[in-house]
Amino acid sequence: MAALERRQYWDSDGATRLIADPRWFPAALDRATGAIRLLDLGRERPNWRAIAQMQSGRQPAMYAALPAADAYRFACAGTAPTTLNIIWHTSYCCSTAIATALDVPGVNLCLYEPQILVDVAEARREAAQSGKGDPGWLSNAVLHLLARPHPGERSVLVKAPPAANGLIADAAARTGGNMLFLYCDCESFLRAVLRYGEGRRRAVRYLFNTSRSDPTFRWRWDERSLLALTDLEIAALAWQMQMSRFRGALGIHGPRAASLDCAAFLAAPKATVKALWRFFGLPTTADASPLCTDPAFLIRHAKFDGEAFCAQDQDKGLHPDMIADIARTAQASFALFPENRSPLPQALPLL
Repeated sequence: MAALERRQYWDSDGATRLIADPRWFPAALDRATGAIRLLDLGRERPNWRAIAQMQSGRQPAMYAALPAADAYRFACAGTAPTTLNIIWHTSYCCSTAIATALDVPGVNLCLYEPQILVDVAEARREAAQSGKGDPGWLSNAVLHLLARPHPGERSVLVKAPPAANGLIADAAARTGGNMLFLYCDCESFLRAVLRYGEGRRRAVRYLFNTSRSDPTFRWRWDERSLLALTDLEIAALAWQMQMSRFRGALGIHGPRAASLDCAAFLAAPKATVKALWRFFGLPTTADASPLCTDPAFLIRHAKFDGEAFCAQDQDKGLHPDMIADIARTAQASFALFPENRSPLPQALPLL
């Protein structure tokens, strides 16, 4: 069923009311009109699956359109950086499990990979390539809208989509919260890419293409060499570029930033959640986390219903030759990014 849409530009009073009400969720950036499309979530606590259903059109929804410049003017002008905690991640690193463990009604609201951050990152890349100015104000407007606590919530945490990792510097400059850089190892990333079909490979190729547009990486490949890369090589390089971006950010942002290898989370999930609770400064204690209250949390948890994660099944369905190719490709990719042989610095202390 197609989503219902209210196309309306608001006067100053209407815009102020719209921005003040967190039920209007910033769903997407309309690049053609320069408007932010705000999704009416109603009065219920936001649920990431319900938001995804609404945005896909499978569930009826009401939208409003507000010019991005007005959103900035009414939400940000003259205000201090908003408090917003963020998880940046490589993908395939238990990010949904960790975000869910930190999503507690009345304590902390987690927003799962808002599409609008991908839209803003793309707008930022295009502006940089065309020399049309710095659209940092747009990042500021969207981050302020995402940071609004829903009624009854005391803090907000965003699990950012990997395709928005180019916004790390914007978020650091325009928010006052902490940032976690969550990752898996290269071989685990490659296994995950290969196990779930063309859709996942297409997503990783998009991640590769957006990452290589960064001036830091643009010089490394010409178009001819890119055409010769396999899907596996594309995925390995996408992982390497994300890790290099994370490594650089961790070196700049000091105590506001910490890294976490998802293997450490799987080895000590409760201790990790308690450490994250402290790192993000969440209200109450980690005993409120569903991971601490539900003995079956990790067994049955999955990003998609019915697909429980099991570390022992990483090679399931992969031919032995493919497993060997994964190891060779991962090792070969380190020749271009030797710094990533070492774990990311500033590991989250679990004590």
